[in-house]
Amino acid sequence: MAAETVLFSEVCSTNFLGFEFGGRSYSDQLADAVRKTKKHCAVEVFRRSVKGVEVVYVQHDFGFLGGSLGCAEGEKVARAFEYGTAQGLPVVVACRTGGARMQEGTLSLMQMAKVSVAVEAHRRAGLPFVSVLEDPTYGGVSASYAMQADVKIAVSRARVGFAGPGVILNTMFDMNQARYDNDCPAEFQSAEFCLANGAVDVVVEQGDPLEATVANVAKALLRGAHGARSTPNVSFFEAAAAYAAPSEEEEKKMPDYTASRLMNRPQFADVRNLLFSDYVALAGDGQVGSDCCIEGGVAMTKGPDSVSCVVIGCRKGHSPGEMQKANYGMPAPAGYRTAKKLMKLAERFALPVITFVDTCGAWPSFPAEEAGQSEAIATNLTVMAGLKVPVVTVVLGEGGSGGALGIAMGNAVGMLSQAYYGVISPEGAASILGRYKDDDHKLKQFPKDCAALATAQSIYAYQLKELGVVDTVIYEDPDESYDNFPKTAARIAKFVQDSLKDLVAKKTDVVDKNGEKVGVVDLVAARYAKYRNLGKFVEMSPEERDTTVEAFLAAPSSRKARPPKNDYTPCKLVRYLATEVLHGERSRFMGLAPSKAPVETPPSPAATLPEPPKGQVTAKTVLDAEGPEAMAKWVRETAKTRVLVTDTTMRDAHQSLLATRVRTMDLVEGAKIAGKVLHSAFSFEMWGGATFDVSYRFLKEDPWERLREIRAACPNVCTQMLIRGANAVGYTSYPDNVVVEFVELAAKNGLDIFRIFDCFNDVDQMRVTIDAVRKVGKVAECCVCYTSDVLKSTIYDVAYYADLAKRLVEAGAHVIAIKDMAGLLKPSAAKPLLEAIRGQIPDDVPIHFHTHCTSSASLAAAIEMTRHGCDVVDFAVAAMADLTSQPSLNAFCAAMEGLPRGPDINYMALEPLDIYWMKVREMYAPFETGMLAGSARVYDHEIPGGQYANLFVQCKSMGLGDRWAEVLDAYRDVNRLFGDIVKVTPSSKCVGDLALFLINKNLHAADVLREGKVSDYPESVVGLMEGRLGFPHRGFPEEVASAILKGKPQLAERPSAALPPADFEKTKTELASKYGITEVTDELCSAALLYPKVFEDYVTFCQKKTAVAAAIPTPVFWYSFDVGQTCTITCPTPQKAKEELGGPFSRDDDDAKLDATITLKRVGPLKAGRMRTVVFDVDGAEQHVEVKQPAAEGEFDGPMADAADPTHVPSPMPGVVEKVNVALGQTVDASDELFVVSAMKMEVKVKPPAAGTVKQLLVNEGDKVIEGALLAVIA
Repeated sequence: MAAETVLFSEVCSTNFLGFEFGGRSYSDQLADAVRKTKKHCAVEVFRRSVKGVEVVYVQHDFGFLGGSLGCAEGEKVARAFEYGTAQGLPVVVACRTGGARMQEGTLSLMQMAKVSVAVEAHRRAGLPFVSVLEDPTYGGVSASYAMQADVKIAVSRARVGFAGPGVILNTMFDMNQARYDNDCPAEFQSAEFCLANGAVDVVVEQGDPLEATVANVAKALLRGAHGARSTPNVSFFEAAAAYAAPSEEEEKKMPDYTASRLMNRPQFADVRNLLFSDYVALAGDGQVGSDCCIEGGVAMTKGPDSVSCVVIGCRKGHSPGEMQKANYGMPAPAGYRTAKKLMKLAERFALPVITFVDTCGAWPSFPAEEAGQSEAIATNLTVMAGLKVPVVTVVLGEGGSGGALGIAMGNAVGMLSQAYYGVISPEGAASILGRYKDDDHKLKQFPKDCAALATAQSIYAYQLKELGVVDTVIYEDPDESYDNFPKTAARIAKFVQDSLKDLVAKKTDVVDKNGEKVGVVDLVAARYAKYRNLGKFVEMSPEERDTTVEAFLAAPSSRKARPPKNDYTPCKLVRYLATEVLHGERSRFMGLAPSKAPVETPPSPAATLPEPPKGQVTAKTVLDAEGPEAMAKWVRETAKTRVLVTDTTMRDAHQSLLATRVRTMDLVEGAKIAGKVLHSAFSFEMWGGATFDVSYRFLKEDPWERLREIRAACPNVCTQMLIRGANAVGYTSYPDNVVVEFVELAAKNGLDIFRIFDCFNDVDQMRVTIDAVRKVGKVAECCVCYTSDVLKSTIYDVAYYADLAKRLVEAGAHVIAIKDMAGLLKPSAAKPLLEAIRGQIPDDVPIHFHTHCTSSASLAAAIEMTRHGCDVVDFAVAAMADLTSQPSLNAFCAAMEGLPRGPDINYMALEPLDIYWMKVREMYAPFETGMLAGSARVYDHEIPGGQYANLFVQCKSMGLGDRWAEVLDAYRDVNRLFGDIVKVTPSSKCVGDLALFLINKNLHAADVLREGKVSDYPESVVGLMEGRLGFPHRGFPEEVASAILKGKPQLAERPSAALPPADFEKTKTELASKYGITEVTDELCSAALLYPKVFEDYVTFCQKKTAVAAAIPTPVFWYSFDVGQTCTITCPTPQKAKEELGGPFSRDDDDAKLDATITLKRVGPLKAGRMRTVVFDVDGAEQHVEVKQPAAEGEFDGPMADAADPTHVPSPMPGVVEKVNVALGQTVDASDELFVVSAMKMEVKVKPPAAGTVKQLLVNEGDKVIEGALLAVIA
């Protein structure tokens, strides 16, 4: 800085309010500030020269009370502007402040207003004001004169903003630093942040770069304010002296619009650097945005008679990377608003505006439209129309439509000879008007059409000159490029110089009576005349118009007939698929699917595997040929040399690991592989248990069809199911004839082995099932359900299990199964248990061992069972083994190699099956329990493996996931409360229900026996105590049953015996009538009797949504489609194809098409009412479905109250429903408080419009509502 004069040092701060707080006065703070800075005010004012430019310079001192704005500071700044106005000097204010000074109360706030009036007076004098934003600039200064400058220069990395981070953290984030950090934008409130968001014009480094920028800006604005005058010999541009008139060859060279896009041609930055000096880019729109395409600033022309001007142009770039950074020359709204800011600055300081156009068009994008692209361009047109300074425009390259015109309304317009300027690009016109037979034809014809349309639309400079759009054609030297274009540069300079000389000469200043310039009218009038006269048209009399219409009507039209409108009507299946795209629980499109969820079903290697040996004797061949007794003898004989195995992968394994969610199509492919690599297996467990109701409930497929398909897929191995005795595949007791019918149908549809159990080991509860199985000639495998520790328990010792096995054989068991449903049997217990049971049953009755790996010790237990003579052992293929599933079959086969009674199965031969299931399991990732390892804790809580996964999922869904350890303890305690019962479905479910119930209410098992502590119980627990599942062999503790039943009686006989027989024919008639089913099969009837509500929901789903859910590939069924994803769906019958797909699928014959290839083509944007158009391609034909997108989390999506309906109860305000004080059907008075709605700590009690009954209750506690939301209907 040069020598300076200090001004207004007499103005000093004082404690005029006598402010004091916290034992410290403002006077003391002022004294400390004076001692620290040797100043009496936080602002100093100087008259100084900045690189030769005389200015009034204001400097904040942060050392004086944080540079804050008080009355003395406001006075000094106001005087500085008044002094600058009086002396005709620019004002520069260097801000470094925390804001207004609170110790001076409201008067400190008023300094913002005081300074603002002084700033405006200085502005009216036509003098420049430059602010320098140093670190930090906050609060009242930022919100007043710091941002009122003509040009705002921020020091790099300075902090600039209104509310400081601490204020935002406290006010908006309740001092939650983590939330603040997460939401805080990158580089928040830095100078660079402000530049990117349009709040400042330029960012520079402190020191010499800052001084040079301040000087260049002030000099440019001052010279403009002093005005420029034209003389005949004025030379604005040195380059213009090298002007050479175009040669005849240059003038005759035909333009090619594609040349305008070449990256090596001169662009705005090249021309600017060659023709202008002291350029200061002033970025941003001055409000909220900046642009990477349109840029501009103040500069001086390079020439002997240089003048200040505002230069604006479109950036592009000479490399792909530069093009990308400049958004390929497509301006955003902020770019047009930046140009507007610069034009207004030019007008304020009487600077000519020179614009350089090179854009293919305005940015066509969502952000641009949201920011108001049309308004930004439109506003620029009116601003340019009224600018009172010369505007010269040069079209350098592309002149794309309104995007170009937004900075191109010059008084004079020049255009390079190879540029183009039009309403639409030639390619855009050809894509609309061109007609092509096929892609090959388009490839050849399209470029020709583009060239023809370019000429036809008259978009070239020579054509536009004839039309009056362009004033001068600036001929290019074809051999020049951006790095060396002296001839072209001279011609551009000559055009701009001549235009400026002409326009400056025309200026006529209009002066009002006070001597102030109020405008330059000739330039505006000339611009008006130029653009008002553009356009070609004819004027016709009424007679001529009528004659023309008659002639056109009489002549044949050349317009081609419109093709018939496409039929986009969706079929039933597509309507369902479209809904799932937006509403699916795990929709891939909505981002709800796991990140690595497979898109396709894994391929099956079944077709490539060798067939089973012909003539092989297996349990299946013996059963079919000789019956169950012969099969049992065969097993005993075979097992002397090799243990037999059952593969549980298709039932218990996925029930235990994947919440029973594996679908039929995946099981069937697995069965095809298993039938070939495990052809010597005893059986495949693949049905029963929870699979029956889950198929209907969650998978929307028929379990009977699953049985038939798996049977067909592996005809050489016995199929096996788990049946719950009198509970069949349900969770309650059924009439005996329902169970018998179920067994008969299962056998008819392909079931071989029925593993029968009772949840309390009650033989009487199993007799009906055993008899039914024996009657149909199938295998009755009866379970000894194992619990506790046989070596320690005084209830469940070896004698208990041996006696139970004996009674089961007497009841008709062909095979005895030891069902260790929780994996509690330890290896050391294998020998004594087997010896005890074998000692009580005939030698020809096989023993079959089933366990779970929850403890991780069960493989050892399985090996010990094998060593001590167990005939058959359950395993799962490795990819579906361990944790709560069964031990690994692969590991067992490998471990038993070379040992007596090995299974004689090569573990490597199992690899195709293992790899298949490994890939299948990936499709079911959401149903994994999250259990990463086994846990010996199972010996304490004794939860069955098949229940463990479901209980964990249930626990999480209730919001108790973080209390899982408490749930495990509660399960153990409830079991002990019940008297240490056998825990297997459905008794285990009752134990789990009560455990979750107690944890959810923060109670303990012991509270059940504390009078008044527990008021009610889950229905399943009450039914358990009533004996609806039967009774444990020792009964329930009397005091527990009494506490839960609360006077209800217990059943005195077997639950099923108390039920009347089902009337199958009546049920079929009712089902046919209720659902309109033409033929109600025995299987459907059975399902309806076992699960009435589940069956009803399934049938409703099939009728209203789709009946071929089972045919949808698994990745699509669980995760729906992403755009572009394709799948093939094969309907099972022509009738189903007709109902679900229609069209070419509608024939009921063998030629009817059964499979459809379906692709999600697009999901349209959100429309009114949150509707989207979902577009599918079905075998080449589009189908459109209108689907309402779900509301965002926390967004109200319910019905609105009708103000004209007196029965409607609306929400009085937006907020949360804190309390619901009524129930459906309740009678209320007009004074009753129905709801409490709260928002921002304000609560409003909602009363009914009149007395009545609650007919509808539409909200729950915790729901978010908006004003007018319908809460209830009272009538």
